[in-house]
Amino acid sequence: MPERNQIIDDLRGICMLGVIGIHVGSFVLESPQPNSFLYMLLEILSRYSVPAFFFISGYGLFCQYRPESHVAYLPFLKKRLQSVGIPYVVWSLLYLLYFSAVMPGCISWQPGNIAFLLFYGLSCYHLYFMVILLWFYFTFPLWHKLFAFFQRGGLKLGFALLFFLQITFNYWTCHPNINSTELPLLLQNLFNYRLNYLPLHYLFIFMLGGLAAIYYNKFIKFITSHFTAVNIFYIFTLFFIGGSYYYYYFYYNYSLIILVNTFQQLSLQGFLYTIASLLFFCAVFSKTNLNNPCRQFIHLLSVNSLIVYLIHPFWMDIINRLCHAGGIVMTSKRILAIYFLLVALSVFSSILLTKLGSKFPHLALLLTGKRPKPNTF
Repeated sequence: MPERNQIIDDLRGICMLGVIGIHVGSFVLESPQPNSFLYMLLEILSRYSVPAFFFISGYGLFCQYRPESHVAYLPFLKKRLQSVGIPYVVWSLLYLLYFSAVMPGCISWQPGNIAFLLFYGLSCYHLYFMVILLWFYFTFPLWHKLFAFFQRGGLKLGFALLFFLQITFNYWTCHPNINSTELPLLLQNLFNYRLNYLPLHYLFIFMLGGLAAIYYNKFIKFITSHFTAVNIFYIFTLFFIGGSYYYYYFYYNYSLIILVNTFQQLSLQGFLYTIASLLFFCAVFSKTNLNNPCRQFIHLLSVNSLIVYLIHPFWMDIINRLCHAGGIVMTSKRILAIYFLLVALSVFSSILLTKLGSKFPHLALLLTGKRPKPNTF
């Protein structure tokens, strides 16, 4: 069974650069003359990052639980609720407190409303990811058995069917043609917020991570021996999604916001681009020396990825408020400067909080879901 390795782990670092890019993309819309290319770079070409995190999660789970093994559900769930559930609730409440402080009265602290926000990951715009991840944990025995079923019935056929089912489901969920206002309130909310909790939107990517875990050596051998083909596939999807973006931008006069909603990660273009990006980055990492400065920086991001992910919207909101207060006009250079500043502040905060957590284990548990390992001499 493969162990955690730096190729897969360092995907977290490259994914964090993508996630921060997506969120910084909102600054482009505040520019007097929005740069369509910069917006595409940040808001479209960075969207491999969210599904890629589910690939990493699938890899990690199937490393520990091979298809022929048994999943002891309650101990499994207890461990995952601690590692993800605790920090999710804690950071959700911290963001609610922060928004209440900077915008008094914007949050209703009624228990029902707090439960609603927590269930759908609405305390802050980035936390829905952790809700979907928790649902992957809740339902993992199903996907564990599905992988075993694929092995018995033929992996190629199983994954081919799952691939087409994923495309079909994602197309439907993006174009449901359902009037949710006619549904009872509970079903209406479940439908309207389906992108915030349903793991089905990322099932193929998650299972692909499992495939990479179970057949890791074959996976690495395949992408390295077909490195040219992987590059061609990546470039093709890059032009496919970028070309679609500009085709609708110029020919149909789509606004930038509509373009993002059209070519997000669940679209056909976004789905293929995500797969190609995963193969491309894994192939590049497998051929990159660990002493390479860029690789070392990505590894630093990877090590600090959880707190960087959780804290960067806080710094982004601070930067946004300071820019508005100072009357700073957004330009492409300033937006890129904000991007690099946000990365730096988030990494620094993560390192600081990690050091603080090493002295206060209960704080580390609350913020990261893990207690620091005791030093051994």
